[in-house]
Amino acid sequence: MTQHRTVTLKDIAREAGVSLMTVSRALRKHASVSPETQTKIERVANALGYRPNPLISALMSYRRAGKAPHSHSVLAFVTSFPTRDGWKTRKIYQEFFQGALECADRHGYRLEEFWLRENGMNAQRLSHILYSRNINGIIVAPLPVSVGHLSLDWEKFSAVTFSYTLARPILHRASNHQFRSMRMVMRQLRRLGYTRIGLAMPASCDHRVDDQWTASFLMEQQRVSGGKTIPLCVIDDKDWNEASFRAWFVKNRPDVVISQQAKILEWLQTMNKRVPHDVGFVHLNCPDQSGKIAGIYQNSQMIGRVAVDFLVGMIQRNERDVPSLPHTILVEGTWIDGETVKKASAS
Repeated sequence: MTQHRTVTLKDIAREAGVSLMTVSRALRKHASVSPETQTKIERVANALGYRPNPLISALMSYRRAGKAPHSHSVLAFVTSFPTRDGWKTRKIYQEFFQGALECADRHGYRLEEFWLRENGMNAQRLSHILYSRNINGIIVAPLPVSVGHLSLDWEKFSAVTFSYTLARPILHRASNHQFRSMRMVMRQLRRLGYTRIGLAMPASCDHRVDDQWTASFLMEQQRVSGGKTIPLCVIDDKDWNEASFRAWFVKNRPDVVISQQAKILEWLQTMNKRVPHDVGFVHLNCPDQSGKIAGIYQNSQMIGRVAVDFLVGMIQRNERDVPSLPHTILVEGTWIDGETVKKASAS
């Protein structure tokens, strides 16, 4: 049986008339190698039948990741709320940042915040600042609007974002798996004996996750028999208030309410409804895992970490610009069996 000799980088370098380092960088599509040279080297590699060794590739990636980058030591965390610290009012965004910060440090990067609404700042100026500082990795924080856009010079950067508020351009993103999180909530509630399950939130909360809360809720609702389904209380933000919630609640009499709005607990109290004795409450973004409130803990720090892992991989692969096929990395939520729902023994 004839065994074919493995083609090495040295073989390619000899045939192409370039150095071994140039071949290594060209096959990784490093920016320091001209497009013409990359094309030449790839053509030679294909002609020789070169195939990368995945074990060696993994080892080299590990070695590169184990060293602090020298020329690209900062990742940009770009925010665009009306005030510099506006994004910090939401605990989930702080956890995104904390997870990203820890992961960036593990990869040898610093994570630095850039506020897009700084005096004299705009998208073009920010692009120039980042590029001139040799910062080519960007994390776009969630936007203050449900559906928004940014016009940075994307061709210069590797970039990822969180969830779905950045509608244009569509970047790679990391997010909680909201569809499966809602499915988990519905099935847990049925297991606890709830039958009249209601969903209540301002419409923007649903739009911020690409309407996945309602999509999953309605799908699961179809599984409930006996005509026990009740209509959504997902209404325009301008009409979202205690009065509109009260009207929906009195008319439909849910035995448990699902929401992202913790203020509903206060509204139920003013209606003399005891939680969980008279009605249960489930939070779709539990602030912690203490069990004080039942619902979904979205594992937001993990979302921040996987976003940075993906971004660093893009930088190492020299992937810039808006992706032709965006990826969405979904992180599972965790059900928290809290004090605002009945115990399993009561079902």
